[in-house]
Parts: sequence; C-alpha cells; structure tokens
Amino acid sequence: MFCEKDLEKILKTSYHISNINVKQSNEGFKTELLHALSQHLGYHHMLFWEMSNNELNTPVLFNIEVHTIDDYLDIYKNFDPLHPQNTDPQHSIQLMNRNELMCLQKQTHYKEVFLRENCYEDEMAMYLKADDKLVAAIGFLRKSGERLFNEKDVLKLMYLKRNIENMYSLHQYAQPSILFEMTEREREVLNLVFKGLKNIEIAQKLFVSENTIKKHLQNLYRKFQVTNRTQLLAKCLKYVDHV
Repeated sequence: MFCEKDLEKILKTSYHISNINVKQSNEGFKTELLHALSQHLGYHHMLFWEMSNNELNTPVLFNIEVHTIDDYLDIYKNFDPLHPQNTDPQHSIQLMNRNELMCLQKQTHYKEVFLRENCYEDEMAMYLKADDKLVAAIGFLRKSGERLFNEKDVLKLMYLKRNIENMYSLHQYAQPSILFEMTEREREVLNLVFKGLKNIEIAQKLFVSENTIKKHLQNLYRKFQVTNRTQLLAKCLKYVDHV
C-alpha cells in the first residue's frame, strides 16, 4: 500500500516525534507533536485532548478555531461519532464513517450541522492509552474540498501510535509541577476564585476586563486538565496553601 515516499514520511515523522523535548510545558509538547504530524504527513487541522474521569478536557488546538470547539463542547459532542463515549475504544484509530454504535440520525446531524457549518468535511481520531487505560485522543479534521480520510491514513498512524504513546507517557512523567507552570497572574486569579469571587469581581480587583479573567481561567482549566470552575476548585485544593 505504501510507496517509498510514504515510508520516508513515516520515518521522518517518527524521528521528529522521538526527539521532542518531553520536559517542556504540556501545551508546548502537544503543539510540537501536532506540528510533526502536520509537517510530515499533511494533517493541518488537529486537536489534542486529554481525558480525566472519562471526559475530554480543554484541548490544544492546531489550526482549529476556538469558537468551533466551544460549540462542540456546549452542544455537539454527544453527536460526534468519534467521541470516546460514542464509539468502540478497542479500535485505536477510527474513521468517522465507520461508526456502527451510534445511530445514523445523530451522525448525520453532526456532519450536516456542526461540521458543514464550520467548513469541515471529515474527521478521524487516534486514541492513546497508558497501562491499557484511555488517557488522550488526537482528532484530525479535513476542510471542505480536501480529500476524505481513508485506510491509508489509518495505517500510517498505526505505525506511529506506539511511539506517540511512549513519548506522551515520558512527557507526563517528566513535565514540571503545575505550580511552576502557572504565571503570577494565574496564581492571583486562582486565589481569588478560592475566596468565592465571581469573574466580574476578580476583574475589578485586578483592574482588568472580565474577558481577561475568562482567558486566565481557560488557561488554568487546561493546565489542571479540567473543564469548569467546580472541577478546578476540587482538583487544586492540594495546591491552595502553596499558590
């Protein structure tokens, strides 16, 4: 199935991934990994999700608009044939059109309403495991007018999957403490959240806009791998004395 050029691309991708600095920030590692897949294999619209409690956390985006993901999380994730809750996790790489667990009506709604309205045509997903547990997923999207994903794409990623999982596990082990990843302003925001202040009250206290506070909170959600304020408070209780 592969020609010599395809094999060369896979080898270059594997070499690039193997040389990613696993000690860099969580966002930096994921961005460089997605960049390697884009540079060598031509996947230009991707996102890297991490999972906790079987839920997808705020992703790192690669050429995907933030408003698209906001709509997805608010409305459309339950219609996504490749969401881990809607598909068979035994298949580590899946094409959108191969889902046999979700009803056709939901799949059609997802394609015709969500994907088309955001100018996308097709999607593919790679599910990453550690100790036989699903820990992350990489989503791939094709814009309207681009070719659809096929079995050749699946096979390419199968050759790379173990390498990606190993590097991701090393990164998780080696990444710096979350305390050192937070900026000074994020520490201030987190302390005020613990005091029960609302976004507008935090903004007034720090002399910034409410939108700025929302952006700081989104960064904190990503760093603590949560999706909302309640989860943030629960997860970082152990840090509060040190923030």
